[in-house]
Amino acid sequence: MLEIDLSAQTEAVRNVLANHGIRPALALLNDRTPYRYTALYKLIGVTMHAAHVFDRQSEYRTWLKAVPLDSSFCALAMREGEFVTRHASADPRLTQKRPLAGLVESYYGRVLRRGDGTPWGTFIHFDLEPRSIAEGEVAFLKGVVPLFLDYLD
Repeated sequence: MLEIDLSAQTEAVRNVLANHGIRPALALLNDRTPYRYTALYKLIGVTMHAAHVFDRQSEYRTWLKAVPLDSSFCALAMREGEFVTRHASADPRLTQKRPLAGLVESYYGRVLRRGDGTPWGTFIHFDLEPRSIAEGEVAFLKGVVPLFLDYLD
């Protein structure tokens, strides 16, 4: 079986962050998945603000700018540390309250915590269509997502 060197891939993300910045690093991570969007959302008060967004179709969407925390999947990711739904409208966990109904159909999110443990916000992949993320990619993101904290305010 082919072994994949995750340390080399982690180093590639680290190098892109250091030499090219956040958006190219988000593009690199987006390219590893089927999701349309990859983003960093910053928690300011009770609102999640799009600090950095990569859209593989390069369209401008105003609804991406800010989302009330209690109306977002990010609230679930922040509470659990990580949250994933492949098909939100069919997800039985979301029958009572479905964040962003009609807008976001698939979501993978991981909380970003500052050194003191307080949440900065979330790293997310999301799409308007049902999508899934490989378990190996989830494990990889667990290691690389914290690298972004060195480049955020």
